[in-house]
Amino acid sequence: MNNSTSHELCLAHLTLIELTPPELVDAAADAGFSQVSIRLAPASTGERQHPMIGNTPMMRDTLARMRDRGVGVHDVELVRLTPGTRVAELEPLLAAAEILGAKHVLVAGDCDDESLIARRFAELSAAGERFGLNMGLEFMPWRGIKNLPSACRVVQAAGKGGIVVDAIHLARSGGTPEDLARIPKHMWAYFQICDAPSKAPISEEELLFQARSARLPPGKGGLDLVSMIRALPPQTVISIEVPLHGFPDLLAPVARARMLRASTLEMLAKAQAG
Repeated sequence: MNNSTSHELCLAHLTLIELTPPELVDAAADAGFSQVSIRLAPASTGERQHPMIGNTPMMRDTLARMRDRGVGVHDVELVRLTPGTRVAELEPLLAAAEILGAKHVLVAGDCDDESLIARRFAELSAAGERFGLNMGLEFMPWRGIKNLPSACRVVQAAGKGGIVVDAIHLARSGGTPEDLARIPKHMWAYFQICDAPSKAPISEEELLFQARSARLPPGKGGLDLVSMIRALPPQTVISIEVPLHGFPDLLAPVARARMLRASTLEMLAKAQAG
């Protein structure tokens, strides 16, 4: 069994998506986090594009707060790979990630042609290496790369990068904790934790709403998070990605982050105790 206490925690930007990157850094520090994920590019229409590419005032403010508060950037997101993706056009984003000190870039495959996505992913990974960045491919049931087997095939074909596993996407795509245990250690990027009702939504519209706005704190739903945690390689970073904006009576950002950190630590303790 893994020593669950070896998993460092990160606060994902989607959890506090209403905040700008510098505000996120402050909230994370106040809630006891030492790492954050920052959205440098929107994951869906309607999200804000923060002015963080280049030597912008917001980038300088974010860097200053990171230094002052002792918070690092674990990963940035999101790159969507399509048949028309030109990796050279993504280099400003990669440069911004390097300035922030990020280790990973979250990547989604928006095409079901696995061989094409593998080629793009390999190109992006090669570009990322020049900036000291590892690419992490995240599967999502509504995208081209929908499930863990598909993501594994892409990363294996690319020969570079790793896989990001989100608990809700694993469950909603039919994956199990046992599937996680079969991922070769070198193919792991990191794990995103959240909870959700055990019964999956019927429509894609409801699936998207739940994933983007109505997840549950770890331990408050029906996902087998303890078994998932036990299947992780030691030292795998766990990013807390729990958007709750679709519910009424939303806690203030810092209180929400503290609550989610506490509930995640409870799940880690349960995984270790078992």
